[in-house]
Order: sequence, then structure tokens, then C-alpha cells
Amino acid sequence: MIQNILVPTDFSACATYAIKAAVLLSEKYEAALHIISCTPLIKKKAPESLPGEEDAAYQRQINHTNMLLKDLEQNLKASSQKTIIKQTFGYLVEAIQTYSEANQIDLIVMGSHGISGKNEYFIGSNTQKVVRKVHIPVLVVKNPLESVDFKKVVFASEFNLSDKPVFLKMLELLKPNQPEIHLVTINTSSWFGQPFTLSKAAMEGFKDICYPLKCHLHFYRDFNVDAGVRHLSEDIQADLIAISNHERHPIKRIFAGSSVEALINHSELPVLSLDYED
Repeated sequence: MIQNILVPTDFSACATYAIKAAVLLSEKYEAALHIISCTPLIKKKAPESLPGEEDAAYQRQINHTNMLLKDLEQNLKASSQKTIIKQTFGYLVEAIQTYSEANQIDLIVMGSHGISGKNEYFIGSNTQKVVRKVHIPVLVVKNPLESVDFKKVVFASEFNLSDKPVFLKMLELLKPNQPEIHLVTINTSSWFGQPFTLSKAAMEGFKDICYPLKCHLHFYRDFNVDAGVRHLSEDIQADLIAISNHERHPIKRIFAGSSVEALINHSELPVLSLDYED
């Protein structure tokens, strides 16, 4: 069960969408809501800077963030759940990791506007970096959500034995919604895909776990996993995409790509990344 939800914010539009979604989730699960804004540590002074100039600019940044957080706290006073709002310092991903471990965070909610091109592989958005490095379920939203009653959920994975704990975690997180589950295997031109009979048998094992929820199996052909999952989700009018997220080596990501990160970049639906360490 979800008891603590974390939302990092930079006060952008997509971060605001994430906060609103997190408020709805905190009310649904009766969970504490944690909102943090991370201010980078002051950089080494440039030689041309006047004495104290950079220190003063940094203090103004801290004060401005505190003001925005206080405004946010005022706006959230109507929320019935416990809300903790805090400014942190340092590298964002490390700040999220440290805060999550210290406060037993069960779910991270983040906004993303997505990126494309070569930066998608070599740099990535902050949301991608969190999904890549923080081993906690992450819900990524790009658009305002009127409801978090996810009734139709697409789950994509390789349906290995190691994915079953992830699948059970997803069912636990979404249990209050009693959703209809759609399991999907994407058939691409890869030479490394499993034969149909093996894929079907593996998916049947996951379907058994779903009971008493309704569960459907899909074998979908597309040119890559990301596109296949998105196209199926559009076809069935899904509310949420959930995907098992194996940690990938950076070099492997450049050549093979990460289906999770691609979905975060390209999907207009919310994406729930379910991570675990091997």
C-alpha cells in the first residue's frame, strides 16, 4: 500500500501537473505527500566575478525558491492529507534518492515534457535520469489528469520470472482501482524475440496472477517496443501504461535504446515505471 508519495518540482507546467496528480493519489490512498524543490549547490566562482556577487545571486535563488514553496503550501492547505514541503540542495537525482530512503517513499510522481534526438540517448531529461537510477516506482505525467482512477492498464514486459515481483507490485499499487489489465508482447523484427508459444505460456502465468481482475493478452506487431505499446494503448483507450524497468548499462542504451525512457519521451498517457535491482 502507498503511504508516502514524493513529487520533485521545478515549478514548471509539467511539474504542476505532477503535483495535482500526486494530490489526487495522496487523497485516494490516504498517503502523506512530500514535495521537494532541489537547488543546485553554488558553483566555483568565476575569476571575473565581483567579490560576493555570486553568493548574493545564489541567496536570491534560495529566497525565490522558498517564496514559491510557501505559495505552493498555501495553495495546498485544502488538501486533507499530510503535506511536507521542503527545499533541498545538491544534484537532483541524488537528492531524490536520499530523501526517498530517509522518508520511506513508496511512489515518485514526476512531470515530463519529453525530449528527442541524440540527447534522448546521451543526456536525457531529469525524469529519465530518475527512472534510470532511483529504484522506486515512478509515475510520469505530461498532461493534467482529471482522475487517478486508472481503469484500463497496459502492462508491458518480457514476462520473465524476474518480472513477477514487479507485476505483483503494480497490482498492489493499483488495487484500489480494480483495473482491467492488458498484458502485451510486442513482436518486432528483432532476431532475439521468443517464439510465440513460449511468449503465450509466459503471459498466461501472469494472467493467472491477475485473478479476480479481468486480464487480456495481446501480441502486437510494430517496428519497436515503444511504438507498439503506445499504439496498442491508443487502440484500447487505456488510462495508464505500466512497464517493467530493468536497469540498463549506458553503452547498451545507446545501441538498443530503453523502452521505458522512450515511452516517457513519446507517450501522452501517464507511464508507471516499475523498477527493481538485479
